[in-house]
Amino acid sequence: MEPANLGMFITDGAIETEAWDRLHGVYDPEIGINLVDLGLIYDVTSEQGTVQVTMTLTTPGCPMSDSMPPAVQRVLEAIPGVNAVGVDLVWEPPWDPERISQQGLRELGWLE
Repeated sequence: MEPANLGMFITDGAIETEAWDRLHGVYDPEIGINLVDLGLIYDVTSEQGTVQVTMTLTTPGCPMSDSMPPAVQRVLEAIPGVNAVGVDLVWEPPWDPERISQQGLRELGWLE
């Protein structure tokens, strides 16, 4: 008996939760902190298996601007039930260090 296509049973809420979890594994190669804890991921939504990510970078001139959005796309495309991924790179609101999570601050050595 063939296994059922489990992707059709995965809810958009479950996809969004899995997306956030997997984005914790995508690191800024210059800083060495994941994009979520750096506060670079502004939003993740899923509708009928299409995931949309809104993110930014630390500066508009970031040398990683060509590599980080595709890295986000690749990691999310691997989630069961995901049909497509769009990544919007935005500059408003601008990123600032206040967006870094408590975990990110600890990893940077700014908190004990």
